[in-house]
Amino acid sequence: MRGGFSARRQRGTLAVEAAFVLPVVIAGAMMFMELASIGLTIDIGNTALERALQEFRPAGAAGIESDGMEARIRQQMAAASHGYLAESNIVEVSVERFSSLDAMGKGGDSEADAAQSSSQQQVPVWRITVDIRKDFITPIPRLLVMDNATFRYRYQQLLGYLPKDAG
Repeated sequence: MRGGFSARRQRGTLAVEAAFVLPVVIAGAMMFMELASIGLTIDIGNTALERALQEFRPAGAAGIESDGMEARIRQQMAAASHGYLAESNIVEVSVERFSSLDAMGKGGDSEADAAQSSSQQQVPVWRITVDIRKDFITPIPRLLVMDNATFRYRYQQLLGYLPKDAG
């Protein structure tokens, strides 16, 4: 009789332990999925931006107009992400044009640098900054009292040393 009572008691203890462990296992799996989603978003966004900038390389420095670049980059990124990033996820695209890398870095203050840069042909450089926001896929961030349930990331790339036009 005593053996049956002990086995029932042991099963009850296992049930209570499982009830405490199961939510921790579920939360861990959700965090793992969230981290995988963040990594996928970063990787796909970077690849999509590189693919969008490839469109400007064959045109050369003379063929790039800064006016419509933002809209074209946004559209090309959405298309190159295979539907993972929508245009609404791409919050901001900014394009800054500089006459050279020295101008971008605000270098060339000395007279020797100024003479050297004037003797060399200046190659224009564009700094492209893209901000994206993507919703989290699990409720964990909301449970952890985050402001909003979106993941934010900023990409920044330089576009320079483009082929010169033949003319």
